[in-house]
Amino acid sequence: MKKLLLTAACSIFLISSYSQSREDIKSQGTLEEQNKEYVRNYFSELGKTRSDDLAEFVERHFSPDFILHLPGEEIRGMEGLEKHYANSMAAFPDAVQTIQDVLAEGNKVAFRGVLKIVLPNAKELNVTFVGFWNIQNGKIVEWWSEYDALGMMQQLGMELQQKDSSL
Repeated sequence: MKKLLLTAACSIFLISSYSQSREDIKSQGTLEEQNKEYVRNYFSELGKTRSDDLAEFVERHFSPDFILHLPGEEIRGMEGLEKHYANSMAAFPDAVQTIQDVLAEGNKVAFRGVLKIVLPNAKELNVTFVGFWNIQNGKIVEWWSEYDALGMMQQLGMELQQKDSSL
């Protein structure tokens, strides 16, 4: 009888543990799907945001202690990010970012896309980029971004040449 009660208790414990872990997995999947959708909505909204609305846009999406890691540069805080966006919008007012792939695991989100820039001479550049976000409490706290600088330079007609032939 004791063995039967012990076996029943263990079975109930295992079943409840299994059901709890299934719920954790289910809610994790929901979080990940929400984060994927957040990325798509963010870039869609960014494309419609004008310089007058930047402060509100940045405040809605970014944590106050936000950090953006760009190649050769690091931007900290919402004020720095707002300035970065204002400069980018002034330089490329018709730029369009299209997201092609989004992957998520917990609070980390990875995405790949194309930035389409129309230059003043009507030449169009397509620059691929990747980004990684850490999202906490519905806001982006950290962003790592890389883009195809060589591909962009080649589209501008630049050539890569070896600096020193002894290498």
